[in-house]
Amino acid sequence: MVSQIRRLQPIFAFLLILHNASSLRLSLTPFHPLLPPASKMGGRILLPPPSAMSHFLHQAALYVYSTTSQTSDSLPSIRCVILDQPTAFTMNEMSSSSIGRIGDRPLFTGGESGNDSAILLHRHCELSPPSQEILRTGATTRIFEGGLALASSCVDEGLYDGDMDLGVDDDENGFKFFFNYVEISHKEIEEINAASKSKITGIQLQGEEEMFDVFDGWMCVDFDDADVVLNNRYERGECYKMLRNKLRSTRIASDGSGFNI
Repeated sequence: MVSQIRRLQPIFAFLLILHNASSLRLSLTPFHPLLPPASKMGGRILLPPPSAMSHFLHQAALYVYSTTSQTSDSLPSIRCVILDQPTAFTMNEMSSSSIGRIGDRPLFTGGESGNDSAILLHRHCELSPPSQEILRTGATTRIFEGGLALASSCVDEGLYDGDMDLGVDDDENGFKFFFNYVEISHKEIEEINAASKSKITGIQLQGEEEMFDVFDGWMCVDFDDADVVLNNRYERGECYKMLRNKLRSTRIASDGSGFNI
């Protein structure tokens, strides 16, 4: 499998050059300012309100990487990882045994759920399967979960090392590790939306001219660049602040078509 990927490496390198040349693009989802149903939230970024004081939610950008299936006794929920809460350790330093060069990347706090498990996200379609693609409606960028054994072998073989002739970097943001995750239930999503609807209705009943300030509530954001998720250099709260500041400072298209930053 590794040898097959090696033969395709020049193609992947060329695609990476094209990827790096594109601008970072963000757009608000058409569901804004209410969160979409759990079944439609996969692959998006959630921004909690500035007032969120929870240790795991305060100034945290949450990437929805999984949606649990609805069962007879429970409705679907979502699982997210925090994009911008780095720990002081690498993945290798927190593993019981080394997982190779890929483990030299920093380990990020993903959340408080998960029974102390690690989650690997990456951009490499050639590692699927065993990796699973995180599906998102209308997505123009692809992100995958899992496939650690194959990914580790490929990194150790040097398949993602820099090639100066091609102008490709060392794929620093190709892989990202998270410790645990945040789970948001169907009930919690309903409560979030109920609070937003209540504020909108209150403004309408009072006849106030001011619009509901969507920036004071939860936000659901689309993106067109995998680096928004896979950046391994984020400081605490950096992605959260970047997205909120960009959304505030840019005139948002009413049709949700988005804007370049």
